[in-house]
Amino acid sequence: MKARFVYKKTDARLVRNAIDRKEGQIHEYVVERTIFLPKEKFIHFRRHLLEDNDAIVAYKNEKYVDDNKVWHVWMFCSMIADIMILVDSEGFNYARYCSIVCNGGEQVEKRFTIKERY
Repeated sequence: MKARFVYKKTDARLVRNAIDRKEGQIHEYVVERTIFLPKEKFIHFRRHLLEDNDAIVAYKNEKYVDDNKVWHVWMFCSMIADIMILVDSEGFNYARYCSIVCNGGEQVEKRFTIKERY
């Protein structure tokens, strides 16, 4: 899959605005790890993207760009939100490059319930 990643934005709204203005670079990506956050932590994370994050620190060794220039990123989401934030830290402890993927207005919780799988 491909997404437009923007560099060093402090807030998810600024990321969305930059993507809408076609700023940043389009990269092919693969989600290496999905990190589900509780509502309060997700709200804090999306408002403070340049703060050090424990999950990024813990998993930053999993992030890499392969030989085909595919970015292996993390996806941060919450069960109450309809957006997912794709993150590439480039070895730093914060979300250095971000992109936002919308779930079409459907909350993540509804998308991944057992009922929907069968």
